[in-house]
Amino acid sequence: MTPCCGRGITCALLLLSLAACGGEAPPTEPLTGLEPEPAALGVTLRAEDREKLGIELGAIASATFQPSIDGPAYVVDAQAVVGAMADLGRAEADARASQAGLKRTRDLFNLDTAVSAEALEAAERLAATHDAQLRIARARATLTFGTAAPWLDAGRREPLLAALSAGSMLLVSASFPSGLGSAQPAALALRRVANPGAASWNATQIWAGPADPSVPGRTMLALLSAPSDLSSGERLRASVASGAALPGAVVPLAAVVLAGGEPWCYVEAADEELGRPLATGYFQAQGFAAGERVVVAGAGLLLARELGGGAEED
Repeated sequence: MTPCCGRGITCALLLLSLAACGGEAPPTEPLTGLEPEPAALGVTLRAEDREKLGIELGAIASATFQPSIDGPAYVVDAQAVVGAMADLGRAEADARASQAGLKRTRDLFNLDTAVSAEALEAAERLAATHDAQLRIARARATLTFGTAAPWLDAGRREPLLAALSAGSMLLVSASFPSGLGSAQPAALALRRVANPGAASWNATQIWAGPADPSVPGRTMLALLSAPSDLSSGERLRASVASGAALPGAVVPLAAVVLAGGEPWCYVEAADEELGRPLATGYFQAQGFAAGERVVVAGAGLLLARELGGGAEED
């Protein structure tokens, strides 16, 4: 056996990092290992033996693997956003009104003292109070939702709050315990924790949020056009791309057997390394090509035969 890193058979077992890979030889020729070093164990089978054991071959499919970083996420209660933005909007309106009132009072006082000094002082106090309240409301909104939250822009606030209130848009918070660094992700992929194989969703409007004290690492906030079956408070799994996509191939799950605690498969060619597990198999960036064939039925029988557990040939 060699690590799959291997490709080779006609029936050699190589590591998936044992990629022993079994191919079909002409009916009159035995299947033998192709790589002498590192040595790959092999199985010699006549065509009739292969048929009797039910050995089947399946094609390797081309694939692209996107390295990513995962982290926990959840749907934020929209009421928190709406309440904070209502307070901010009210503070902005009060500050505008008091500033306008102060300007009128000051202009009248400077013209002919038709307005008393006491009235001017009262207008100045009110304007200062409303200005302080506005700063507090903006600080609260920023500390809760980050400095780049889109609704902090008054021109964008109304349509965003309307969409959040109607449930046609969701706010999602995602934390990444390690590896994200200071990079700003271009997109956030989201999927359910309980059913990771189901549909996923992509959010492209993303910004840095305040850190979550319960999860180390950076926190990102994102707006997601609401899927009909996601609800407030639901726990999700988030992922962001962490590098360039890698072209390669996927070794089918049905081709994988375990030996010595390692995954192996039987293929038709030389030595490479099998890598990243996916839902449908193992992604391999090198050493396997689309259209190559691997054993997808009977690989366990080949392994037993190769390791001496199978019946001897007549």
